[in-house]
Amino acid sequence: LLQGFSDEQFQQKLAELHRTLGGKKLNRLGAERQKLLLTVQSQVLPKYGFEGSLSGVVKMVAALGEPHISQSEESLHLGNLINQIIFAEPASAGAQEQGSSQEESKSVRVKLVQHPEEEGVGHLDVQVPE
Repeated sequence: LLQGFSDEQFQQKLAELHRTLGGKKLNRLGAERQKLLLTVQSQVLPKYGFEGSLSGVVKMVAALGEPHISQSEESLHLGNLINQIIFAEPASAGAQEQGSSQEESKSVRVKLVQHPEEEGVGHLDVQVPE
């Protein structure tokens, strides 16, 4: 997901949404951003056993919310990185506002392993060193 959301074309489309819908049309911006996110999610999620749909996104978020995943530093860092990419306003739209600050983050690695399907169900394992 990080790779897809970081793609230059994706970022250009996201910036265009902010430019055209930012400010007074926030509800529409959220809906259109979700549609854009799904263009990446629908390609990636099936590789890890989730539907490439909004329902699959909800199930993925629930799986990533499990304590053994959600409480690891690596998962937190990766989640923060993705959130910064998809929810931050583009620099030209005011991301450099006075008083804004960013926390220093540590570099981490998260390894996603796609297992062969067992009984028709794919699996997503997140390996986090202790």
